[in-house]
Amino acid sequence: WLIAQRLEVVPPLITDFFTQSFVNRETKNRSMLQRKSIPDVVVNWLYRKVQERMDVFNDAASAFRYYTPFDDIFEKAKRASKIISLNAQFGEGWLIPGEIATYVAHGINHVVSLQPFGCIANHIIEKGIEKKLKTMFPELNILSLDFDSSVSDVNIVNRLLLFIDNVRQSR
Repeated sequence: WLIAQRLEVVPPLITDFFTQSFVNRETKNRSMLQRKSIPDVVVNWLYRKVQERMDVFNDAASAFRYYTPFDDIFEKAKRASKIISLNAQFGEGWLIPGEIATYVAHGINHVVSLQPFGCIANHIIEKGIEKKLKTMFPELNILSLDFDSSVSDVNIVNRLLLFIDNVRQSR
């Protein structure tokens, strides 16, 4: 629908959802919320292997004009930690503010946060950090949309149309 409105859509990469476990493990250990069950050397080796594969893919795909490279998950976590505690690990937890801050760092200042059926990550995290995000990034235009059976299509379309008006006015 957004593409039909002549807007470019940059979706978050699903890899972050999986690679956040490296950050989560380190955070839980540092916060003394869990004991190390796997030695750091093994986890660090595994992370390097994952990052090497992502770097190979980034190098190969960088020739394509619209390619968005994989960001380092620890850099995303560093950005998120300025907004919320990395101990917020339920759902997408700290990943939502990390992704939004990374979008802003890449010059993407208009973000639609879509969450299904009142997802806890959207209600607790995204809506809870919205004021701080707007303070940190005054140029940020953010719209939170929950999709569930109680939300009418007209309401969603109207909110998206208002969002699009803000996008076009900021150009």
